[in-house]
Amino acid sequence: MRIKLGLACAALLSACSSGPATPASGPEAGSAESITLAASGATNPSIRGKAVIPAAPVTGIPAVAVPAEPLPAGAEQVTVTGSDLKVRRSSLADYLRALSDTSCPAGVKTESAQSIGISAKAVPLQPLNPSRTRIGELTFIAGYHLISPDKRFGGLSGLDILDNGNLLAVSDEGNFVWIDLAQDGLRPVAARIAPMHNAKGDELTGKADGDAEGLAVNAGMALVSFERNHRILAYDLGRCGAAARGAPIVFGGFGEPLPEAFRDADIKVDANEGVEPLGITNDWYLFSGIETKVTGDLSPLSARPIEAPPDFKLRVGVEMPPFVGLDVIPDSTKGNGAVRAFELHRSFNPLSGNGIVISETDLHRYLDQTNLPRRILGEVDERARYIYAETGWRKLAELNIFLTIDNFEGIAAKELPDGKVRLYIISDDNFSASQRTLLMIFDAPRPLRR
Repeated sequence: MRIKLGLACAALLSACSSGPATPASGPEAGSAESITLAASGATNPSIRGKAVIPAAPVTGIPAVAVPAEPLPAGAEQVTVTGSDLKVRRSSLADYLRALSDTSCPAGVKTESAQSIGISAKAVPLQPLNPSRTRIGELTFIAGYHLISPDKRFGGLSGLDILDNGNLLAVSDEGNFVWIDLAQDGLRPVAARIAPMHNAKGDELTGKADGDAEGLAVNAGMALVSFERNHRILAYDLGRCGAAARGAPIVFGGFGEPLPEAFRDADIKVDANEGVEPLGITNDWYLFSGIETKVTGDLSPLSARPIEAPPDFKLRVGVEMPPFVGLDVIPDSTKGNGAVRAFELHRSFNPLSGNGIVISETDLHRYLDQTNLPRRILGEVDERARYIYAETGWRKLAELNIFLTIDNFEGIAAKELPDGKVRLYIISDDNFSASQRTLLMIFDAPRPLRR
């Protein structure tokens, strides 16, 4: 099998084709000339020794490479689309297009999720005091015990709010679960379920590959974080629905595999304590937290462009349990990329059961002017220069055994017209008869500072 790589042919590899080169094809291919590389029996072919994994499998060529030297004029990155490698201008749009094309490749038809029965039984904040509506800084709005006759329903670990106001959750057995709400935006009235797929289109099976934990949705693209096999996959549900395949967000020199990022940050992460908290901004800055605690009893958080390597330099959760859930929304009072991060922290004690803390952290985005180059090469390079810093935090509420509580892991947030924030939290019942799938809804106060 042969693949095209849009680079100058100057002795990059013995597999270079002879004869005149032809222009690279494809969107925004730049002015680079095209060469052809053959597998030639190589187990891990590379260019200048710098190999990366393609976004989609390429038969006979398990790895390709990004050159260490500057790319041709106008071309700043190598991206992957299907089985072709082409030089494109390095832009966020190209990166997202490659993700979408891998998630919904040509020939894949849109599929709908399967409808399942669901009932929602109202539950109070505190069973012994059903009229109670205040807990810390939060106002209790509604609570529901969700039940479905479908055995696949349960294990809900990640949660987000879709553009239509309904909810999307992920199950730690590798399923997407859509939860439709009544017109009041509170009571669940319908549900659908669909299995997750890998980039080849195969269903995820077993805990090793299907342990989905975190969820963040933007513009129809669902980002899902997994434990055990630590990774983040992108599903373009808005383009091909339940047929979407999991596109790795690390490809073609973009990003960095989570295990390597953990090592770079000098954080030892166990199989079941990886990236559970996940959030995304409207302009594609990805927030990923780690359940594992670090020095100072704090929780690591990365806030980087989706196409950049995570760094886990931020710390949240002062004197709080492990970090398991996250959502971020724009801080409408500040702008310039500032966000309000709503965090879910959970502990478990055999005697007292689950303990839950909900907190908020304000984060400001600014240009890091240390070691600035003489010129920024493109949009991706410019985005990587922006970093986040904490500007304040507060504990919003603590839930304990005296309240309606279970193994809460997912949190989703949206700003209301009056400036308050509606919070939805959902529990993982571990498919156990002794636990429940609870959906609790609260309103949080206005921002810390105006």
